[in-house]
Amino acid sequence: MVGKTNDKSMKTVDKIKNKGQIIKVADIDIALQMLNTYLDNQEIKPLLSALEILKTDTQNEDYQLQVIDAFDNLGFMQGAVLTYAPYLNIFVSDDPFADH
Repeated sequence: MVGKTNDKSMKTVDKIKNKGQIIKVADIDIALQMLNTYLDNQEIKPLLSALEILKTDTQNEDYQLQVIDAFDNLGFMQGAVLTYAPYLNIFVSDDPFADH
């Protein structure tokens, strides 16, 4: 099970690189501001922590994986997160029905 999640997460990191998408600190800051304003921080705390870490080095693949895994583990909260922080869509897997 862990292997599947990690494999899916790596594919998402590869997707970010292949599309030439640059992860910007300013965009992460906006996402954090929106999420902190409109959602219950306790429900999304792992994602918020992962985003704060990613801000320190946006090109670090391990940090990107932490964000992807935190997002994947949100369950039904993913929709709410994307509503207030659509920028985080770059961390969404290409296969929404893949096993976690």
